[in-house]
Amino acid sequence: MQNVFINPRENNQIVSEIQSETVSTADLNYYIRLLKLTGRVSGFYTRFQNTTDINFFFVDAGVGSDFVQEVLTNLDKLHMGVELGFEYQLSSAVKLTAVASVGKHAYDSDPSVSINFDTAGAEEDLINPDGSIDLGIAKIKNYKLAQGPQKALAFGVEYRDPKYWWVATTANYLANNYANISTITRTQSFYLDPETGLPFTEATEENANKLLAQKPLDNFYLLNLVGGKSWLKKGKYFSIFGSINNVFDTTFRTGGYEQSRNGNFGQLKQDNLSGTPSFAPKYWYGYGRTYFLNVAFSF
Repeated sequence: MQNVFINPRENNQIVSEIQSETVSTADLNYYIRLLKLTGRVSGFYTRFQNTTDINFFFVDAGVGSDFVQEVLTNLDKLHMGVELGFEYQLSSAVKLTAVASVGKHAYDSDPSVSINFDTAGAEEDLINPDGSIDLGIAKIKNYKLAQGPQKALAFGVEYRDPKYWWVATTANYLANNYANISTITRTQSFYLDPETGLPFTEATEENANKLLAQKPLDNFYLLNLVGGKSWLKKGKYFSIFGSINNVFDTTFRTGGYEQSRNGNFGQLKQDNLSGTPSFAPKYWYGYGRTYFLNVAFSF
């Protein structure tokens, strides 16, 4: 419902010519079961077609400035990649694990974009009878989706002692993570000067591509430790379990998004020249070093 009604807090308007979303998916798995080695190799492919998306933000674009509802239609997304995971029993007490995932998660079409203004912040001659402004096509095909790391590797070692204590560590590498892009800045309205209605003289395709280049978030490593011990005496069971995640207290960004406030070339360029942009991308961060302890007593 949230992608059918454009702004249900103010009106009953729905997305025009809305289509049913189509999801096509396939995966292929190969399992390995040997005396000491078990594992699986998987390939996956999923394509989302005719997706509709509605976003809310304030924008200074070439067609006006206001709080807007941005409507994306005919939006396709592609998820494909390979995953594998293995366990190897090195001895009765030691087990090794290895996991890897490499994928491509990207926009697979150039969707249609329209915006609806909350007040009278738009050029009146551009407004359609339904109150929207058609911005045409957003050139976002092959831009990466903000789906988390598109490459992940992990290696773990676990030791289980016959005296009922155990410890394990996992080293992780996460890469190819991207912030969500602003769609409106990939439409033709981005090139228009709001004061003249004409294209910016410096807004060449080359200069615009430099401003709009999608940069990955930093790649990072994480080390996690976990362990525990249990006792059974006189029918009573006592156990302790603890973990330390992000042992080295690594600072890392888990995601984010480009702000759409600077919806035209001139403003975005001027904001970036300041060195500390007022409307730079917003990011969120993962936890630093964290601890967990669990103690249980059963009788």
